[in-house]
Amino acid sequence: MKRSCIALGLLVIAGGAAAAGAAKVEAGFTSMFNGKDLSGWTIENKGKFSVKSGVIFLDRGAGWLRSNQEYQDFELRLDFRFVSKGADSGIFVRAVKEGSNWPAKNYQVQTMDNESIAAVFATGLNKVKMKRDADLMRKVRKTAGEWQSYAITLQGVHAEIKLNDALITVADSLTVQPGHIGLQGEGGQLEFKNLRVKELK
Repeated sequence: MKRSCIALGLLVIAGGAAAAGAAKVEAGFTSMFNGKDLSGWTIENKGKFSVKSGVIFLDRGAGWLRSNQEYQDFELRLDFRFVSKGADSGIFVRAVKEGSNWPAKNYQVQTMDNESIAAVFATGLNKVKMKRDADLMRKVRKTAGEWQSYAITLQGVHAEIKLNDALITVADSLTVQPGHIGLQGEGGQLEFKNLRVKELK
């Protein structure tokens, strides 16, 4: 009896850990990560992505993790944290598959452990007109090791980036096209969880 109870307890704990990265799904949103494996995603180039303890773990390396599905207008929500101080990554949106290391055409929400966090960069697409509240960013930005959140909304030529529930960046003049969502591997270690998306009309 004791062995059965212990085994059951371990299964419950393991199941909870596996589902931890897929815990939050608000009405209208679809989970993009099941907390167990990288189903629905493809590792591109030399991206070093794996699933550990219910989160997506990025262990340095050049490359990216690409959603199999394409999205044009959407709201993406996720939690992330810098495991190593000064770690560097990004969230790709409207990205093409093709490219060396990273997609040749994309918009990137800068996800680096410094004051450039939540800025929007363009590669191979229309340059954005960006307004960014640096003072607010400094107030809400957290240190390495702490979980932070993004809410990234793209609709037509317009994009808004919220960091830890605060609107930091507004960008306009974006190229309107469907593309992949991706996590960039560049420098240092990061973790990601609770990825969920809501497509907008």
